[in-house]
Amino acid sequence: YFQTHFLTPRVRLCDCPGLVFPSHAPPALQVLAGVYPISQLQEPYSAVGYLAARLPLPSLLQLRPPSNEAGWTAWDICEAWAEKRGYKTAKAARNDVYRAANSLLRLAAEGRLRLCLRPPGYADQQGETPPLVP
Repeated sequence: YFQTHFLTPRVRLCDCPGLVFPSHAPPALQVLAGVYPISQLQEPYSAVGYLAARLPLPSLLQLRPPSNEAGWTAWDICEAWAEKRGYKTAKAARNDVYRAANSLLRLAAEGRLRLCLRPPGYADQQGETPPLVP
């Protein structure tokens, strides 16, 4: 089954079940944009790291700083979020960092944590450097 839509005389959209278009966006951005299902992620920490590199998650979520001096990592953010929300594993009652990572990604995908990105080359075109998020 192949479906074709003629959008304009020169633009044609082709669709069929299983048709996959390659994407040049990073996988973490696809997850945060809702293109790739969060439930199918096996390793959500890189997407949390992508989000944390662009948003001040510890201050937004009012997380306690980690015990180490190195600063925040994606794992530390997930562990602090699990501690704050009370996410525990069933058997060992440890912090459930996987569930916390999924929770953070769902907050971002639903728009509760707002991530805004400028188009590639925007700063070069405008002759300025983009401001950092406080």
